[in-house]
Amino acid sequence: MAAEAPVTRVPGVGVRAEEALARLGVRTAGDLLLHYPARWVDRRELRPFGSLTAFDALEVAGEDGRPRKPVITALARVLHAAATGSRHPRAQRLVVRVQDETGRADLVFFGGHWRRPHFPEGAEILISGPVGFYRGSLQFPNPDYEVLNREEEAGIHTGRLFPVYPLTRGLTQRRLREWVRFALDHVLPGLADPLPETLRRRHRLPELHRALADLHFPESREARDAARRRLAFDEFLLDQLFVRAARLRREQGKVSRPVQAGGARYRRILAALPFRLTPDQETALAEILADLGRTRPANRLLQGDVGSGKTVVALLAAAAAADSDLQTAFLVPTEILAEQHYRTLRDLGGGLGLLVRLLTGGTPAAARREVLRVLADGSCPLVVGTHALFQDDVRFRRLGLVVVDEQHRFGVLQRVAMMEKGESPHVLVMSATPIPRSLALVRYADLDLSVLRHRPRGRGRVITRVTPEENRDKVYAFLAERLREGRQAFIVYPLVEDSERTAMRAATTMAKQLAARPEFRDHEVALLHGQMKSEEKDAAMKRFAAGETQVLVATTVIEVGIDVPNASFLIVEHPERYGLSQLHQLRGRIGRGEHSSYCVLIRDAGLDGAAVERLERFAGTEDGFELAALDLSLRGQGDLAGTRQSGRPVFRLADPIRDRELCLTVAGQAREILDAGTLLGEGGPEWEPLRCRLRDMLEAAGALVDAG
Repeated sequence: MAAEAPVTRVPGVGVRAEEALARLGVRTAGDLLLHYPARWVDRRELRPFGSLTAFDALEVAGEDGRPRKPVITALARVLHAAATGSRHPRAQRLVVRVQDETGRADLVFFGGHWRRPHFPEGAEILISGPVGFYRGSLQFPNPDYEVLNREEEAGIHTGRLFPVYPLTRGLTQRRLREWVRFALDHVLPGLADPLPETLRRRHRLPELHRALADLHFPESREARDAARRRLAFDEFLLDQLFVRAARLRREQGKVSRPVQAGGARYRRILAALPFRLTPDQETALAEILADLGRTRPANRLLQGDVGSGKTVVALLAAAAAADSDLQTAFLVPTEILAEQHYRTLRDLGGGLGLLVRLLTGGTPAAARREVLRVLADGSCPLVVGTHALFQDDVRFRRLGLVVVDEQHRFGVLQRVAMMEKGESPHVLVMSATPIPRSLALVRYADLDLSVLRHRPRGRGRVITRVTPEENRDKVYAFLAERLREGRQAFIVYPLVEDSERTAMRAATTMAKQLAARPEFRDHEVALLHGQMKSEEKDAAMKRFAAGETQVLVATTVIEVGIDVPNASFLIVEHPERYGLSQLHQLRGRIGRGEHSSYCVLIRDAGLDGAAVERLERFAGTEDGFELAALDLSLRGQGDLAGTRQSGRPVFRLADPIRDRELCLTVAGQAREILDAGTLLGEGGPEWEPLRCRLRDMLEAAGALVDAG
């Protein structure tokens, strides 16, 4: 049977089953092979009821590290089944009394009265699930079960790791397993393996038929793990090939003006820096300049932890562009951040021949006309701006480099609009959100990657502590001492206004209460949150940056792009409400000057042990990449690529965090394949299945690939 055949061609799949399978994304016979098990139950060992004790009901760490009760598998006969409890059928419990040679147990299904016909008296039943004890009696709450029709089926259903599939209303595990078995027997033999034998041997991968059979019905954990690795390899490889090939297609025929490194302005600015570049900065700068020196448009992501010095690297790239008579547009999402970058770039490069201008929505009309003039005649080599740079009357004489800061705050079409103001300009996007390298390779596979992990010297250390609510007064007293020394502080709350639904503190209320406390009466306390008007937010930040305000009570609106070197104290209220990466971004607002800084997380008194441990792990490291990996493992990663491009593969098994080594290996393999022209006919007929798969995906992407 062909993989493209409708799923109704599979015996036993009628109209209702077709509708149910469609809800799971299964529409063809081949889709059944890709409906992977959610987990596997080890049915290689049957447990007699008499051997089970309270110990078997305790939670243990599962394969994913999360606590769960062990799954017990038993074979028994049905004595009787009865509904108990409420008169309303949906609120009733179904209790099925079963017995094996060593004892009895109850299967308890809550709201499961409709299952009663499944358990005829005397039927042999296979049970799998966690156990419990109620008033001394053994129970299986809501177990998986199979009613065995023939004696020989017991061996089929017990001697292996058994798949448990995601279900929907109208389907059972038994029926789904039968259909998957049919697909393995009648659809799988006709599928071509997309990986050539040379590639499989190189990476020690089983062939496709073996991998799919071992994933669905493995004989051992080793066979299952090898199968999962092979299929995850396929997903990573197809994703990397697709995005990189789409990029090559977009860049085909486009020629950028090359940038010659080492010119006069570049050398002057580098020599005048008041600090030495870190090794990370030097490496990233070399990678960027190598990209800019080519005629192919550069597309590079500069990913740096908070305070790692991305702006200086971008400045030197802009100086190199200026030495090659090219202009740079530095695009940022907010006026506050634009003004901050403008001051930094002007102070470091403005007096050394690199003219820097600022253009935002708040730029006065006369100043705006002057900026437009110097951009159009080419006398301004570097402009920092917000969305105001998108305006039609903003024209460049020779735009050669576009730098996009906090790139996730801009849409694809906005970046394209900026690039269209030049002739195939080079692009450097920057992000301060730490992303483990393996995940970045997936999320930004169409970008070359440079990473800054270490902070420049001369920055003060940040001391982080987690403290309970009872120590609040001590924290305020310690903060007051820092304020008397001339330092400034942020105090962050999760809410803007008080809410009847929660007892959490809110920024608006607390700003008034803090201003009235004796510790802060001699200091100016201000408020900043996202519901304020833009001009009010800008004014509040400017007063704080100028030192007119000593304590800024805020929400998470401050988490990105606020650079006040004198701010050395941060208090985060209700820190358990934030992800670790977001806490790290907030912590990045301090420690930007030479003074020692302090980050204090005031936790709720009733916080459970796991939540406290999570916060303590945050306090124990300043490595944003380590925290991001931990955060992702705890909270999940969501959609890896945001709004996915049509045609791009969807990960079913692959996980860039869990499979990080495999992800990095595959990324290198994808680059090697494309660089060698293997998919352009150079690799011979054994590469044809992979070549066809990639061609189909690119054609499905269509206009999005061409539009960039």
